[in-house]
Amino acid sequence: MDPLTHTLVGANLASTPIGARSRLAGTAFVIGANLPDVDSILYFTGHSDLALGFRRGWTHGLLALVVLPFIQTALLIAFARWRRIPVSPRWLLLASFIAILTHPFLDWLNNYGMRWLMPFRGTWFYGDSVYIMDPWLWLILGCGWLIGRRATPALIGTWVFFTAAIAWVAGRRSPENVIVIAIVAIVLLGALLWRTKRSFAVAGLVAASLYIGARLTIHYVTAQAIREQIPNVERLMVAPQPLDPLRWDVVAQTPSGYRFGHFHWRKGGLQLEPDVLPLPQDTPEWRAAQREPSIRGFITWMRFPWYEIERSPQGTRVLVHDARYAVRRRSTGGFGGVVVELP
Repeated sequence: MDPLTHTLVGANLASTPIGARSRLAGTAFVIGANLPDVDSILYFTGHSDLALGFRRGWTHGLLALVVLPFIQTALLIAFARWRRIPVSPRWLLLASFIAILTHPFLDWLNNYGMRWLMPFRGTWFYGDSVYIMDPWLWLILGCGWLIGRRATPALIGTWVFFTAAIAWVAGRRSPENVIVIAIVAIVLLGALLWRTKRSFAVAGLVAASLYIGARLTIHYVTAQAIREQIPNVERLMVAPQPLDPLRWDVVAQTPSGYRFGHFHWRKGGLQLEPDVLPLPQDTPEWRAAQREPSIRGFITWMRFPWYEIERSPQGTRVLVHDARYAVRRRSTGGFGGVVVELP
């Protein structure tokens, strides 16, 4: 999930009774909810493929879920002693465990994938049920945390920062996203300005859990319906849309190739495109492309690989795509694709 969702989960947890058990427990919740994403620092090294190959692995797997809470707790205790803040190590450790566990679970929910078994096995797992940037979760968790809080300059500044950052990221994909983000931001500002002394953090967490449970249920039922309509499905992705829980993107691997399209419960069910993407064949070009060190991370991450070969007097180009994100033929890599230049 996006950093805003993780942060809102941590902030709501910090506003529960557990967050009041010890000083810095709220800090443990907010930092812990984001801590596994420390692996994203590799993107700032300029080696994007290395970062992609490491992403959602070591810092998200089983070993990290055991080790990271102790590391975070030790750092918080050291900070507390330096600042002479009385804390309860037991409650800080519990808050750290809970917060850090929420992170890989939320990441598993989308179709980007998560490697639960790292560093022991690199198998990817996909929940395919909640979009990576879900406006409904922003609303639910944002209202749960903001209602009943005092509208301080720091909170308003936080609202401005996240609104601008999310609008910039989502607006690059589609200008229509900015409208959705603006509506969400206005609603959250209204929640912040609503004067009440009651906290809705627990209600927000419960509502978010019910929403996620509903998404998982709809995904399961949708996947079963699609398997009944497409014969000989070997692997299937039924990926969510950000706003409409009844509309899903479909990629199905069959012996003849990848079928792709959409499923909408209100608008005719399954609608497949006539095109069929080719399965990767064992050719010399494909073997050479997979051995290319510069795309090792992408090869590790891709889920539904297919490729094209372009030949010219200067050499051969292999355009490698992942059908999750690239179902149209391209001359460049783009998101969900890479280009390998062979001599």
